[in-house]
Order: sequence, then C-alpha cells, then structure tokens
Amino acid sequence: MQMAEKTRKHLHPHATKETTANKQTCAIETSGLCKTYPNGTKALNNITLTIGESEFIVILGPSGAGKSTLLRSMNRLIEPTCGKIMLMGKDVTHVGGHHLRHIRRRVGMIFQQFNLVRRLTVLENVMAGRLPHCTGFIRGGLSLLRIFTRREREIAFECLSKVHIENLAFQRADTLSGGQQQRVAIARTLAQEPELILADEPVASLDPASAEIVMQTLLDIHENQHIPVIVNLHQIDLGRRYGKRIIGMNSGAICFDGAPESLDNQMLQLIYGKELDSGLGRISRKKTEKDKIPDRPTANLLESSFVGME
Repeated sequence: MQMAEKTRKHLHPHATKETTANKQTCAIETSGLCKTYPNGTKALNNITLTIGESEFIVILGPSGAGKSTLLRSMNRLIEPTCGKIMLMGKDVTHVGGHHLRHIRRRVGMIFQQFNLVRRLTVLENVMAGRLPHCTGFIRGGLSLLRIFTRREREIAFECLSKVHIENLAFQRADTLSGGQQQRVAIARTLAQEPELILADEPVASLDPASAEIVMQTLLDIHENQHIPVIVNLHQIDLGRRYGKRIIGMNSGAICFDGAPESLDNQMLQLIYGKELDSGLGRISRKKTEKDKIPDRPTANLLESSFVGME
C-alpha cells in the first residue's frame, strides 16, 4: 500500500495544474498516447504528459521501456496507434506532407549515433542543419554542391561556438573523438533553429568524461537559449544531476514523474525492477579530463537526421 501511494504521488505532478497560463507555455502535450507494433508489442501504453517550455527533462528506464518510441512519436518519426500529440498548442497527431516537414523543422532530434557525414568538414555538417529552411529544389542543389551563403556559414559558426568547438570547424568529421562528434551533432541541431530538442540516449556510446561534457552542453543550451530539452538516458546518476524533472518508464508506461530528489531507491526499484543493478552499474563518474582532440573515428550517415524532410 505504501509503494502504491508513493507511486501515485509521483505520477504526473506537472500535469495537475490546468490553468490557461500553463497551457500557453506548453512545449508538448500527449494524451492517451499508445503504440502497438504489428507483432503485438505494446511500446507505449496510455502516455499522458505535459512538457513546459522551461523544462529540462530526463527520461529513465530499462531497455525496452518505451523511451525511444515516446521521443520518436513526439516528432512523428513513429506513427502512434492512438492518442493525441500537441506541439506548441497545435494538434500534430495526424499531420502529413509539408505540415509534417514543418513540424520536424521545429523539433531538433539528437541520436545516440552521431549521423555525421565522415568525409565532410565539421562546418559543412553543421550547415546541413540549415537545409530544412530551404525549398526542395534549392535544398537539393545546396546539399549536392555543398554551396552555402555567407549568412548560413555565420550561423554554423555561431552554433559551433555555443558548443565550444569552433576551432574544429575545418576538420573532417571522421578525425574527431566521440564526444566532439556528438557536439557537432548538437550544433547541427541548433542550426535548425528548433523550438524543442529531443535527445535519444545521446551519451550511451561515450566515455564518462565526454558524457559529462555533452550533458552540460545540452543544459547550457537549455538555460541560455530557453529551449525545452527532453533526454533519454540509461545513466541514473547523470539523470539525477542534470534533470530538473525525471520521468521513469517501464513496459511502455510512466511509473514515476517528479523531482530528482524524489527518485529514491524504492522508486528506482519500481522503474527498473530486476534490471536495477545494471542501471546502477551505468552510473557515470564525474568529469576527469577535457574532451580531447581526435582519437578514434566513428560516424554514420547524415540523412537519417532529416527523415521525411525531403
């Protein structure tokens, strides 16, 4: 009974105040969101959330909890089975065509894979974030010829400066370390001029020091540019230290929604169950060194960052 009472107390505390002012400052809302795959797997089960414009949210949960499906549903990379999605006050649940492309331009997506074009320079990869602002024909020409205006280059440099790697602008992407490549991906997202940033396990493949740098970069962007950020993480310690609000998921449902200080071991047991030990095993150490200049090349293709933008 005590566990049930405690669980209810921490579910959706941010969605209880339905004043007009709060509705006007919502970045994204979901209501009864569900996703069932053809094989019968229920990835999302009645997800109802209200995300404010001033929030930095960390979503925690074991593998298969539905974290990635939730984020990808928010920007419509995945079509929900039922429910409703509101972005900046507009219903985007069933939009398509150019309306969907416009939505994805407003929502920046950062993936675990950096999705950079290895042979291009850092600056060219970041300028690719400007492509959604161009028409189809012009976008195709710019992408093929790698020709950008002076203004686009200035914007790219500004974005690199915000993630503190402007000195690497003319290096090839495949010469950078993992942490540096992820910051290039963040800069490219900033060049998109998003109103909301979704980051799907952005530090999962990074060492602890690089993970700290990337998380601090996202927090700085949130606080300095007032962009709401939602981050999926496996690392419990990172979530507690960087998240202003924690959402816990298990089996496609929300089982915790509250402040980091409320995330005690009892609630972690509810979120992770038998996987709690492995979740705690992913706790990261504090930053011990600065992100270094290139050590190992890792990169994937750029195109998946702009799915549906053509």
